[in-house]
Amino acid sequence: MKLTHYIAAALLLSVTGTAKAQSADTPAVVNYTEQVTEVVLVDDFDHAKDTARPLRFAWGAELNGGLEMSGHDMSTIGIGANFGLEYKWLRFLGVGAEADIMVDNSSRVFPLSVIFRTDFSQRRRLCFLDLRGGVALTYFKNEKQSTQGYGSASVGFTLASGRTFASYLSVGYSYIGRDRCMQRGTEHDCRGMSYATMRIGISF
Repeated sequence: MKLTHYIAAALLLSVTGTAKAQSADTPAVVNYTEQVTEVVLVDDFDHAKDTARPLRFAWGAELNGGLEMSGHDMSTIGIGANFGLEYKWLRFLGVGAEADIMVDNSSRVFPLSVIFRTDFSQRRRLCFLDLRGGVALTYFKNEKQSTQGYGSASVGFTLASGRTFASYLSVGYSYIGRDRCMQRGTEHDCRGMSYATMRIGISF
């Protein structure tokens, strides 16, 4: 046999051995089954909306404005605070106080009221009814301090909500009594003052 034949045979044996070694070193392919766990995120609003209200203390604060519609030039801006409780269909039941300042003169009014707020459900809803009644301490310009009747009825809308808080916007009607009015320097009987009221607030 010629020398070239020996060299070819040696190369063939070398290549065959290398291929077998690589085949032996190749790891087996393992198939894995991945289990995907779906995480469902429920935000605080949905949780609060689907949970009946427990009995608990509640309080809140408000910014408010009133457009006077009786021709007395007594439109107001003010702030308020309230304290009470909530339970099931009672979204809020308690007492509140406001400090309102007339935008066109130096008169001031301080309504003190009982507040009843409900969304007619044991769970939080988008809309609710807000009723208030009490007295208003009035300090009208060029008049003596007096105590008058006060009432308010509004429809509210929940803006944001969590487990222990809710922000809201309400619009409605408010009334403040007034016995005497000054018009053109003359005092006369007064039928009271009517307001278109808007409030933005937060409760805890």
